[in-house]
Order: sequence, then structure tokens, then C-alpha cells
Amino acid sequence: MTDHHFMSTRVPTKPVSNAVHAGYDGAAKREDGIPLYGMDKELADKAAAKFDPKMEREAREWIEAVTGEALEGTLQEALKSGVVLCALVNALKPGVCKKPSTMKMAFQQMENIAKYLEACSALGVPKHDLFQTVSLYENQDMMAVITNIHSLGRVSGKVPGYGGPTLGAKLADKSVRHFDEETLRKGRAEQTFLGKGSHGHASQAGTVDTSRNIGKMDKVRGIDGLGTDASVTAVGMGSHGHASQAGTFDTSRNIGKVDHVKGIGGLGTDASVTAVGMGSHGHASQAGTFDTSKNISKVDHVKGIDGLGGDGTTTAVGMGSHGHASQAGTFDTSKNIDRTTNIKGIDGLGTDGISQINLGSHGHATQEGMGKMHGTREIVHQTFGAATAA
Repeated sequence: MTDHHFMSTRVPTKPVSNAVHAGYDGAAKREDGIPLYGMDKELADKAAAKFDPKMEREAREWIEAVTGEALEGTLQEALKSGVVLCALVNALKPGVCKKPSTMKMAFQQMENIAKYLEACSALGVPKHDLFQTVSLYENQDMMAVITNIHSLGRVSGKVPGYGGPTLGAKLADKSVRHFDEETLRKGRAEQTFLGKGSHGHASQAGTVDTSRNIGKMDKVRGIDGLGTDASVTAVGMGSHGHASQAGTFDTSRNIGKVDHVKGIGGLGTDASVTAVGMGSHGHASQAGTFDTSKNISKVDHVKGIDGLGGDGTTTAVGMGSHGHASQAGTFDTSKNIDRTTNIKGIDGLGTDGISQINLGSHGHATQEGMGKMHGTREIVHQTFGAATAA
């Protein structure tokens, strides 16, 4: 049995490109005959697209007017050595540029161009209006060179001592403003344009366009001016036309539960007591609340109580049946036995505040006279004892 080995054959592929490769004869060439390929060709195409023949003509005419010499060949060929450019800036301000070299060597001519660019910076040409040396020497970007010459023509009007022709628009004179401190403070406190926005307000006023809004309240009556003077809006007032709930409910069909109650006219409308508070007896208190016409009077047969209790005097209950507010007359003393009837010398005692007990046998409420009586008793006792002894 024979073994068969299968091997896969891979065919190498080449990247597909839509680019058209032209030979030397079909390639684009610079003015010096060097062909352009790839990025060099793209840059050359861009420079050619933005080239302005009118600006080139104006630059050429201005250089000839300032230097007084006619330029031969194309503008790039006339300026390539840098000699004409150095003569141009020295005509504006003598001595601003070092004397150029007249040698035909490439590096010498490129140094002349570099000297011209330094002089342009000294005269006030902005940095962004300068160009690279190769842009002129190798003709890579002639439009950058022409732009530089136009910028130099504008600056020439500001060069001190120069009164010759200029190129392009005149540069504006510097205007220095001086403000007092009060104006500066107002400026610092002013809302910036970024804060205001395109509508010109520091708030959102005017931000939304309401010119095409549909007015949902256009057909609602009685809302003219509402909401513009801090008054209650139509929504707050409601359809009943009040900021409160007054008129909210229809009471025309309500049943008056107190319509037949008499004596309640105007009650409750002037801060007076309402009919409910007064009750059916017509008083705000409980006076007349109870019907006492059928009450049984328990003291009807008690004599001597007419008017008692009606003027702040003691009532019949307080006076009792003996007719006094105190206990005077409460007890019957007709049968009492007087224990001091046979004691003499006590008439009137006890009726002027001093009782018989307090006076004692010596007749005083104090101990006055008690010592004298004791001394008399001692003398009598001694005398009686002596007589007995004799």
C-alpha cells in the first residue's frame, strides 16, 4: 500500500494599489527639472493650488519700486540668491541687514536669505509671516515667500525715517486706553460675555423662543395681567375667581338645617356666638338650659328664707332652722344648772373677755397680790403659834 502525501501550495499575493506609477518622462517636475514623487508631489500640488498670481505681481512691483531695479526672470529666480531681499530691507532701514554675499555657492545664497529673515524680525514682521529658507531656494512654497513680502510692505509704513511706497493695507496705530479706578471696578464686576451667552443676559431670560408657542390660556377670560405683578395667577385662583376656596362649592341646593330655628339671624358672621354655641335656649352659657318649671321645691315650707341666696347672703341651708349663720341658739339652755350661782363677787365676770377661772380667788388675771397674801398668812401663823406656847 502506497502512502500518498498531500501538500498545500500557497500562491503569494501582492497588495493591490490604485496608484498610477509614471516613469521619469510622465512624472511632474519642478522648474529645475527634478521629478516629484509621493509626498513631495502632494506638497507641490497644495502649494500650486493656493498660489495667487495677483499677489505675486503686486510683490514684484513693490520690490522694483523700493529698490529701483527691475527683476529678471521669475520672482523665484530673482530672489533665490537673497541679494535682492537684503537690498530691499536696507532700503527701508539702512544697516538693518548685513551685506550679502555675491558668491554663487548654495550655502552662501541660503545665508543671504537667513540674513533677510533676521532683518524682517527686527523691523517688526510677525513670526508667523516668515518662511523657511528652502521654501524660496528650492521653490517648495513660493506663496509663503509672497505672503512674507506683503507683510513687510505693511510694516514698512511704520519704519521710522522711511517715506517710500508701501504694500497692502496700512497697519492700525496703537491706541492705549487709560481708565480710572471706578471704571476698572465696574469692568471687573461686569458679567462676561461667556456668562451672558448669545441671548445677552446673565440669566436664562430670552433663551427660549416663545414666538411660536401655543397659548393654552388664550380663551380663558378674566386673566388679563395676572401673574405679571405678583398677583395670584389664574391657576391659583381657579375657575371660581378667588385665591381661596370661596365659591368653590355650589350651595344653592343645600338644605338649611337651621332655617326654622328662630333668633339666629346674623349669628356667626360678626364674630358673635353661633347658633350652635348658643343652643336652643339662646345663651352662650348654660343659663336656661334646664327646665325647672316642674321641679319640687324642698324648702317651700321653710319660713324666713325669702331672698336668701340671691344677693350673696347666707342661704337657708347655711343658716339652719335657728336662723343664724353661726351656732347661736342651736342648743336649749333653759334647763341648764348654773354651778356658779352661789359664788359671790363674779357678777359681770366672763362678759368682758376675762373669765372667773383666769381671775382666780385673788381677783386678778395675773399673779399680782398673791405674794402679799402669802406673807400675811405667815405672820398670822407665827403669832398664833407664840400665843399657844405661852
